[in-house]
Amino acid sequence: MLTRSPANNRLELDIRGMHCAGCIATVEAALRRVPGVAAASVNLATEHATVWPGTEPPLPPRLLEAVKAVGYEARLTPTTPDPETALAERAAELRRQRNRLLLALVSGLPVIAWHLLGPASAMSGLGGLVLAALTTATVLIVAGPMIAGAARALAARSANMDLLVSLGALTALVSSLIGVATHTHELMLFDAAVMIVLFVALGKHLEARARGRASAALFALFERVPRTALRVAGNTTEAVSVDAIRPGDLLRVPAHTPVPVDGEVVSGHATVDEALLTGESLPVERTAGQRVFGGTHVLDGLLEMRATATGRESAVARIAQLVAQAQASKPPWQRLADRAAAVFVPTVIVLALASFIGWKWAAGAETFWALQRMIAVLVVACPCALGLAIPTAVLVGTARAAEHGILVRDATALEAAGRIQEVLLDKTGTLTIGRPSLVRWQALGDADEAAVLRAAAGVEQLSEHPLARAIVAAARQRGINPPMATDLRSHPGGGVRGVVDGTDVIVGSADWLRENSLDPAPHGAQADTLSAEGFSVVWVALDRRIVGLLAFADPLHPESELAVAWLRAQGIRVRILSGDRLPAVRRIAAQLRIENYEAELTPAQKLQRVRELAAPGGPVRTRAAARGTVAMVGDGVNDAPALAAAQVGIAIGAGADVAREAADICLVGHSPRLIADAIRLSRASARVMKQNLFWAVAYNVVMLPVAMLTPLPPALATVAMMFSSLTVVGNALRLRRLA
Repeated sequence: MLTRSPANNRLELDIRGMHCAGCIATVEAALRRVPGVAAASVNLATEHATVWPGTEPPLPPRLLEAVKAVGYEARLTPTTPDPETALAERAAELRRQRNRLLLALVSGLPVIAWHLLGPASAMSGLGGLVLAALTTATVLIVAGPMIAGAARALAARSANMDLLVSLGALTALVSSLIGVATHTHELMLFDAAVMIVLFVALGKHLEARARGRASAALFALFERVPRTALRVAGNTTEAVSVDAIRPGDLLRVPAHTPVPVDGEVVSGHATVDEALLTGESLPVERTAGQRVFGGTHVLDGLLEMRATATGRESAVARIAQLVAQAQASKPPWQRLADRAAAVFVPTVIVLALASFIGWKWAAGAETFWALQRMIAVLVVACPCALGLAIPTAVLVGTARAAEHGILVRDATALEAAGRIQEVLLDKTGTLTIGRPSLVRWQALGDADEAAVLRAAAGVEQLSEHPLARAIVAAARQRGINPPMATDLRSHPGGGVRGVVDGTDVIVGSADWLRENSLDPAPHGAQADTLSAEGFSVVWVALDRRIVGLLAFADPLHPESELAVAWLRAQGIRVRILSGDRLPAVRRIAAQLRIENYEAELTPAQKLQRVRELAAPGGPVRTRAAARGTVAMVGDGVNDAPALAAAQVGIAIGAGADVAREAADICLVGHSPRLIADAIRLSRASARVMKQNLFWAVAYNVVMLPVAMLTPLPPALATVAMMFSSLTVVGNALRLRRLA
């Protein structure tokens, strides 16, 4: 089972100025030192920090001061993020990165051209002074924020990417200035200093654009949260802010407008696009008595609805909040990478100094050659890729899942779902529609089906019993408008009796017929046959004569067969655990060709079975653990204990209750196809995480020795560093194209 922390206890911060895994370690350490902080987690891809308080919660200003003290900007995350503000901030950051890049090009390209095309003598005298001025301006202005960040990191006794790049660029600049002063051409590394700054600026610009695309799906979710609503006040309507809506308010939703909050339709009829919540492209019909969810869109018609949830508590707002929380979380791999990054930067600095000393004194190389090796080591090993490898994959994977109606609680759940090898399925409401319908008519004599159904629906139309509703629905589907019955009498759990158009109608169980002095025994064999096939049987009598049997069943969901087939195709074992009667479970299992199934399980028994299959320890548990991760899929209500006990709990048909604590993954809407989609997306995300982490580690394992032992120019080292970061971000963006 996955570990969860109470969402309402944590504090959320937006962090600006982070560049690498070293930054993560620095900020996390600063936050953990604040009194009252039990734990802190920082995500580079989302520029977000989560703080879990101890027994005495820390004051938010202390947290902000701690982050500022180590060289970064911080602010409390708004309770309801404003997508317009977030997008504006992204655009402003992109403009800053673009302007730095343009400035680096304008001031740096002449320096590079001079080195490539000009004679060595041109770097002496006035030429050297011009190069010195252009290079100094490029380094101090374009890389100024990075140098300031490095200084703050040193003051806080920490190390980050800013420090590595700043040391590399400043070392090249200082060496060049010494070369100009002493007329030593070999020490003039103006081109190295400029190209380090130029390529870092280019990399930051491209990285900001890529991370913006990775965050686009989350921003799209927040943009779907409506801002205004039409509230009905007497005979008029008034436009009000969604924040002013309270449960119980009457709202009007015309065509071509979003549903402002969750609620229940009071009157009207409309076609509603719920693709945002369910992932289904086909619109649905909504009328009086049915629920609608904030953020869905009315395509046609007019609804009047009663608000049941405020804007912040609406389905789409909570979905967006869950996605944001998942993106800010870390899987175990990322925590391992963060620990490695904490010692990575100091190690690189030591290796860079060792490289200089080795080439200068051990190998007897020229000073400029040893300096180039040291600078190359400093810039080639910046841990950007290590910090972005997994968070970017989590960011894109969870956002893509949300677009499909799959809400992943955190990054650990995303990783674990990718390892699922056995799926335990509840039947009712998971593999089936979740409500009974009339599937067979058994005539007992010469009675006409339509006439019997009309009479039965007449006496049942005022009942709230599921089978009564199924009878009325079946009649209306056949074009029958049931008349009102008179002289109604009912018995809970037994049946109902009334008069329809002068006909005495009795509908119910065999015991109800006996109570009304009718003997069902002559037709008992037909009823027993239907019951043995898993159907619920209702008897119908007209004018004291038993005329037929109505057979009901919870029908198989149209997507269940496809979902089970996909699971099998992926080598995933499927088992049904149900509390329903054995014949009903056997019938569904036969339809889906599932050999392993158990029926008539109480919630406690179902919990015990899940524990036996999912938890290590004991003979059965050991074998189960060896087979791989076990997932439990249920409706999230009576299955909550089993969902919590499974290694991965998946709640299906979550509707507006997207924050169900028992499940690791919530499938919004009711679609068994999403079970397979969730596993497929999780496997793809886990695969990308592994690829990114492997690349980030392999890159440094290969490039550090190359920079130390070969004549790798510092400029090419910078290109390699930039390429490594863009590679992991680009690889994660492939998840956006996953169908």
